[in-house]
Amino acid sequence: MNEGGLDFKRVIEWLSWDEIPPEFLSSIFSLIIMLILTVIISIKVKKYDPLKKPSGFMNCIEALTEFADKQVSSIMGPAFKGFGGYILFVGLYIFLGFFIGMIGIPNVLQPGASTYLEAMPNPFTNMAMPLSIALITFCLTHYTAMKYKHWTYFERYTEPIALFLPINLITMWSPVLSLTLRLFGNALAGYCIITLIYVGLGSVIEPYWGFFFEPIIAPVAHLYFDIFDGLIQLAVFTILTMINVSNEYISPENFKKMEEAKRNKKLLKKQRKLEKKAQKEAAKNAV
Repeated sequence: MNEGGLDFKRVIEWLSWDEIPPEFLSSIFSLIIMLILTVIISIKVKKYDPLKKPSGFMNCIEALTEFADKQVSSIMGPAFKGFGGYILFVGLYIFLGFFIGMIGIPNVLQPGASTYLEAMPNPFTNMAMPLSIALITFCLTHYTAMKYKHWTYFERYTEPIALFLPINLITMWSPVLSLTLRLFGNALAGYCIITLIYVGLGSVIEPYWGFFFEPIIAPVAHLYFDIFDGLIQLAVFTILTMINVSNEYISPENFKKMEEAKRNKKLLKKQRKLEKKAQKEAAKNAV
């Protein structure tokens, strides 16, 4: 390797286990919890008697499922029946991320890391985690657009004229940026404020006053920035996902009407051109 050159081996070098960001481990832990819940629900559903009134765990699951389906139906319409499962999955993932950041599970998985035995952080304090679910929403949005609008999907990139293609290709990513930064910014802000509270209680004021105020202030801060804020971000992210995806839907009847209107518009333009041409020829003959 030439001196001063770029070492591509270093650029693409795989991270060792101890170098993996702890936010990634928090995310994996959330997914493992969700996987366990999925298996438990699957077993419960197989043994579930639909003729009996649900109780306990199954009652809670049924209530959440009905709530998600109602929200999907009211925001997205009947065409997206069954989309409630994805909304529940994303919502639970966001809530668990904030909840794990609150309870502070010690990182015992990376004995050689500098964060060993430290509390595992909220996964959304690393931009890669909110970006990943924002990209899923982005893919669902454009898949829906291509599925229902077919080739007319690509017209958005040349509107109002083809000259706007580079600008439209850039603005295409604005929903991803918005969803990512909103979730990342709120999670990071809550983490910073709670850290400042602990630092202030532990070092700025007298130690004995810190021991007195910490059990009072810390739970309230966690309740707001981890639970309440997590529920708000859950609601905002899922609602925006439903709106973005449903905005790309067009019913087959409306699609046919749209295509017919475009054909009529083209025919009208041709007719006007022919009329202008006939008028010009008539004017020449008159002269």
